[in-house]
Amino acid sequence: MMKKALAMKLKTDVADVCVCRKTRETARKISRIYDDMLQPAGIKATQFTMLAAIALQVDSTLTELAETLGMERTTLSRNLKPLERSGLIDISAEGYRRTRSAGITNKGVTVMAKALPLWKSAQRLLKKRIGNENWDRVQFDLKEIGRLL
Repeated sequence: MMKKALAMKLKTDVADVCVCRKTRETARKISRIYDDMLQPAGIKATQFTMLAAIALQVDSTLTELAETLGMERTTLSRNLKPLERSGLIDISAEGYRRTRSAGITNKGVTVMAKALPLWKSAQRLLKKRIGNENWDRVQFDLKEIGRLL
């Protein structure tokens, strides 16, 4: 009986209202769409995001890059390793004040050139599925929630 009571309590007090759970579940669904679309370029959505940030933030330290992506620096470093092994980025040796930076390689630029139209297709697909009005609201709400947090 305790298990059933706990399950009911978790359903009403956690599963039905937990923002973290709902956000992660939705993020996984969205990521699958991007991952499927980006597959011909040989990268996943998370890698696309990191490569884009690296390409945009020339001469940024890994700490600055982590802040931009909303990640812990150690998590970023771990996630950059496959990109470095694949030759898509270069990570500098420690420089002044032990800082390191990441730069996109020519191979990384080639992959991004292939990935960008695939990413745009994923964007169009999501926009079509959720509708223009929801799309605009989600874009605004996500930016606002990020700002507030």
